[in-house]
Amino acid sequence: MKVIRNINNNVAVCVDDNNHEVIAFGKGIGFQKAPYEVSLDKIDQTYYNLDSHYIALLDELPAEIMEVTTEIVKKGRAYLQVDFNKSFFFTLCDHIHFAVENAKKGLVISNPMVNEIQHLYDNEILLGRWAIKHIEKTMSVKLPESEAGGIALHFINAMQSKKTTTEKDEIEYFVEDVTNIIESEMNLIVDRSDFSYSRFVTHLKYLLKRSKNLDKASSANVAMYEQVFQQYPELAGTVGKIKNYIMNELHIEPSKEELLYLIMHINRLCAKEGL
Repeated sequence: MKVIRNINNNVAVCVDDNNHEVIAFGKGIGFQKAPYEVSLDKIDQTYYNLDSHYIALLDELPAEIMEVTTEIVKKGRAYLQVDFNKSFFFTLCDHIHFAVENAKKGLVISNPMVNEIQHLYDNEILLGRWAIKHIEKTMSVKLPESEAGGIALHFINAMQSKKTTTEKDEIEYFVEDVTNIIESEMNLIVDRSDFSYSRFVTHLKYLLKRSKNLDKASSANVAMYEQVFQQYPELAGTVGKIKNYIMNELHIEPSKEELLYLIMHINRLCAKEGL
C-alpha cells in the first residue's frame, strides 16, 4: 500500500493495489515523508469511501484524540461483539475532542441521562466508564462521570443498525419532525451531515428510548436552565415547541435538564449556520 499524504504520525491517506484511496491507521505509518510504500502488517484499520467532511475532520483533530478513540473503539468492538459502521469512529472522535476541550476549560455540565442509561444499557455504560478512565490515564484529562453517559450514547446509537425497519422508520420520523420544528422556528436549514447534528440526533434517540420504558429523567442544573432560557429567548421558544411536540407524541414531559441539553444542541446547530 502506498502512502500519498500523512495526516499525523499514525494516520495517512493511502492508495491500495487497486488504486483505491483509503484512510489507514497504524502506529508510525505517517512518520516518513510521503510518498512511500508501507507494509500491510503495519496497518491496524482502514476506511474506504469516506465523505469529504470525515477527511476534513481528521485534519482538525489532534493525533492523541484519534489514538485514544481508536483504543476505545477496539474495546467496544471486543466487548459488544459487534462491528461498527465507518462513521462511528469519526463521530466518537469528535465527541471526545469536544468533551476534552470543555474539561480543560473547566466547563462541566452534568448529564441527566446517566442514571437512566445505566438501567437500560449496562454494557454501554460500562464502556463509557472505562473510556473516561482510559482518557484520564493516557491524556491526563479528567472527564466528569457524566461523560460516561455521553460516550455510552454513541455506542447505543451505533447499535441502532440492528433495529428492524419499522423501528428505524419511527426513529427517523421523530428526528425529522423535531428537526423541522427547529428549521421553521429558527429560519435555517440544518446541515444533516454535520457532526453537531449527529450529537443532536443521538440525544433525540435516547429520548425516544426513554419514552418507551416510561422512565423519568432527573432534573439538576436548574439554575443554569433558568439562566440560559433568559439569555436565549428565541432558542427557549423553539425548545418550548419541541417540548410540546414530545409531550404530545411521546407522552412524557422532558426535564429542565433535558431541555437545557436541547438548547445547547440547537445553539450549536445555529452557530454552524452563522446565526
